[in-house]
Amino acid sequence: MSGFQEHHHPQHCFQYTALGDSIGFGVGATNNYGYVNYFRDFLDKLYHCVNLTNRANPGFTSSDLLNHLQHDINTRKAVKNADIITISIGGADLLNCLHTSNIPACLSNADSTFAQNWPQIMNEIRKSIRSHAEIYVMTVYNPFKGDDPNYTTIEFFIQKNNSVINKNRSIYHYKVVNVHKDFQGKFTNGQWRVCTWTHFCQSPPDPHPTDRGHLKIARLHELEFLKNHRYKLRHLDD
Repeated sequence: MSGFQEHHHPQHCFQYTALGDSIGFGVGATNNYGYVNYFRDFLDKLYHCVNLTNRANPGFTSSDLLNHLQHDINTRKAVKNADIITISIGGADLLNCLHTSNIPACLSNADSTFAQNWPQIMNEIRKSIRSHAEIYVMTVYNPFKGDDPNYTTIEFFIQKNNSVINKNRSIYHYKVVNVHKDFQGKFTNGQWRVCTWTHFCQSPPDPHPTDRGHLKIARLHELEFLKNHRYKLRHLDD
């Protein structure tokens, strides 16, 4: 199967459902107007009628999302009706460990849990709910600066989480938006990207994206979308 086809009717508003955690909800952005809203605005230029249902919840871990998909009627309906779905999940699984007494053990357990939950999440969407939507999943980014002593420790576990996301893409037919890669390193002026695109370099540190960070995540989704819908480029010039 090469991919999922658009299945909306000409008189039918394009249905966009967002799933996941606080990033999907818009935390960190002004008035919670986050990457999901920006991506919706982009889709609206292409389809002119887009109905967004945002079922993301602040603090959600992969276990929470799995439970939500299994038992929340409104979420299941939103997934079933969707033409396109975006998912942001996995960050809270790991970052919650920073507040524990044994961080390495917590991170290891969190990775194992995510590795078990992720295929079940996708199985719930594709096989239980029987969604044929086009799905875009963002990778987890590392909010620490590259020279922070904690960077390497958490990076190891973030890479493991992202590996689980990447290796299942062909099984469940979804696209991966590599946010992790773009948030790494410095700009040409020497500024760490995470200090511009997240609130983590502020006091107190907050790993959520800034307005500019949410916009960057949205742009990465747009680029991935256009790779698969090249014919839509002409609509952006209208």
